[in-house]
Amino acid sequence: MSKFHYSTREIGGVAVFDLKGEPTFESVQEVTWKIQKSIRRHHFHQIILNFKAAGPMDTIGLRRLLTVCIRPKHSALYGASPDMAHFLEENCFSGKVDICADEKEVAESFGPFLYDKDPDKRYLDKEAKTPKESLGFQLDGRRNHRMHVAIPVELRIKSDQNEIVITKSIVTNISQGGLFVEYLDLDAAAKIIAMEPIDNLPVDIHIFPSTNFPEEYHVAGKIRRKEIRKDQLGFGIEFQENHQA
Repeated sequence: MSKFHYSTREIGGVAVFDLKGEPTFESVQEVTWKIQKSIRRHHFHQIILNFKAAGPMDTIGLRRLLTVCIRPKHSALYGASPDMAHFLEENCFSGKVDICADEKEVAESFGPFLYDKDPDKRYLDKEAKTPKESLGFQLDGRRNHRMHVAIPVELRIKSDQNEIVITKSIVTNISQGGLFVEYLDLDAAAKIIAMEPIDNLPVDIHIFPSTNFPEEYHVAGKIRRKEIRKDQLGFGIEFQENHQA
């Protein structure tokens, strides 16, 4: 495994620090200092530490690394091992930092901060006679308190070779004609990137009941537009006629 390091990306209004490699005392010290400097420079108020690609870390290194969570208003850990999560809970870190096991918990933890208001990520349903007839309008109206919040989903994408790739992602923008999803899990994103080209591939969208979205939905869609920023993968999905609640 490579030397312990990190990369930075953003989902909505949340900064994601992807931790990678084998931690040592010196490398954890260096990464901690660099992340703290980045938080101060860019005034990040919401952060996620992604541990999925990081090697095992001892308690001293973990305590040192978690000092980066002092300055932001809201911090969460994603991809922490069961042993790490247990240590954090035993040492009362769970009251200061959210420990998120999956995309559902991340979406519920950050709520509207993951939502992306970029108009380029919205789709208009040209087939609907009125906005209320569109599937997107119906989905939007079912969100808790009608807030602009992120929604965790499972995607089943069918490749040109009829292979089904199943991944979990987060809806960061939803409108009348479709939605825009982004990946927190870099391994899941790599599976999608390996399917290139993905334009026009059919996808089945499974929306699970959650705090932000209390109902369950299965929706048919088609991938229309891809966006890659550094390690961050996102793409737009246009709703198709064949769908069911």
